[in-house]
Amino acid sequence: MRKLLPVLLMVSGILLSACGKEPEEFPAGTTREDWTEQIDIAMPDGKEITDRVHGKELWFAIAPIYAVSEEPANGVTQAHFFEDGTYLHNLKVNVTRNEESFFYEGWVAKSGDPSEWVSLGHLSSHFGDARHGVQFREKQALRGYLQVKVTRERDDGDPLPGLLLAEGTLKVTERP
Repeated sequence: MRKLLPVLLMVSGILLSACGKEPEEFPAGTTREDWTEQIDIAMPDGKEITDRVHGKELWFAIAPIYAVSEEPANGVTQAHFFEDGTYLHNLKVNVTRNEESFFYEGWVAKSGDPSEWVSLGHLSSHFGDARHGVQFREKQALRGYLQVKVTRERDDGDPLPGLLLAEGTLKVTERP
């Protein structure tokens, strides 16, 4: 027992000295800066829905996202149009992490013709897990693009959509 006591004291001293310290290399989503994700969404203030930057919300649509391939996927998507002409689209999808040299991309479409789809951008996994998302904000008239698509893309520079994984159809919703 006496021989074990110095070893236990040394181990406890090492463990205590590490308390409160952060590792030098962080896995995805573990640095202090990654502990929160800022998402800008217009919220009701009791009377009307306003965005602090873009003003009054004129149009809103929302939809569930569901898998259309063998790979499981689900999520939600919502779009807003504001009085200053800004279209804001938030797309959140739960889907497995991609292999190296692949990424997920969000799209809006009027038709099934992929050459006419408009890219919302690459989905990122802020926490390094199945949760992926993209926020698209532009002064574009995209209110007629009610189909939302999620594709898996090979990082090869091809601008056309890749394999369709998930989709949904935005439902325009009246809000006070």
